[in-house]
Amino acid sequence: MVDNFWKGNYDKTIEIGKQILQSEPNDFEIILLIARAEDEKGNFKNAIPYLESAKKLMSENWQKSWTFIELAKNSFGTGKLDDAKLFYNEALKIKGTKNSEKELKKFGMLTGLDEYYKNWKIRETQNIIFHFENSINEIEIERITKTRQIAFEQINAFFNSKLPKKIDFFVWNINESYNQILNTNLGFSNPVFCISHNRLNQTPGHEIAHNISFWINNDNIRTKFINEGIGVCFDQQKNEKLKIAQETYKTNQIDIKEIWRNQTKLNDDILYPISGAFVNFLIEYDKEKFLKLTENQTYENAIKIYRENIDNLIDDFIKKLKE
Repeated sequence: MVDNFWKGNYDKTIEIGKQILQSEPNDFEIILLIARAEDEKGNFKNAIPYLESAKKLMSENWQKSWTFIELAKNSFGTGKLDDAKLFYNEALKIKGTKNSEKELKKFGMLTGLDEYYKNWKIRETQNIIFHFENSINEIEIERITKTRQIAFEQINAFFNSKLPKKIDFFVWNINESYNQILNTNLGFSNPVFCISHNRLNQTPGHEIAHNISFWINNDNIRTKFINEGIGVCFDQQKNEKLKIAQETYKTNQIDIKEIWRNQTKLNDDILYPISGAFVNFLIEYDKEKFLKLTENQTYENAIKIYRENIDNLIDDFIKKLKE
């Protein structure tokens, strides 16, 4: 069960956990693991009964630490920020395990609950809560809030997703990719919690598109080729994506089917323009079929949706790249 959880097999984790609870109804670790798996899937309501049980059963500090962390996650995931802060602060008071304290720090830095963000500037629009590094000037703040809210509206006019909360949109005052504080590259999103961390100079729509497309159906299967293609296709840049993809393909004649099917690693400078143009190509071919593909982005599912025609579509797209 634990192995399934760490491999991201959350459905299997939940299935096995429920079987165990039939004979061991008060097993704290199993109860909490089911709650964690439900939260990781974005099924926050499903996690609540298990979190309530864990809260009743917790007695040792490690149990309290993990339970309060998960309660904070669950509350944050549904937009209950005050509750999330309360549970987060309760977790801070407890001496947990090394792993629980590491997880708490990681979650705090992801969500803005950590003290590091106490002087950041907050702005809120209809669909987005913006977090700006304090050194970003008001002109930039106004530009970003306006363009990102417009991006949200335009992207969701296509997907018509229902997000469980507003997107928490963090803007760091850097233009380079690597962020030393977070120890990772920007930008990135955690769509389960509707969160994006961004560089100052990122496109308006890329990370927003990741959040919105995830919530068309949170019980989804994503592949990098289609998922990043969505980000590029909906980045709200007024550029000629097919022409950019054509230029890329001239020196990088990739096997789209192989990369899509096997999740083959590929330099982003090659993957992004070609996948973005391919997503746009599929949308122009049939929007409704593409929306179905968004929910399960595997090549195997594309065969079911487009039938055997998907290989012909790939061939037609390659012909366009060669024009």
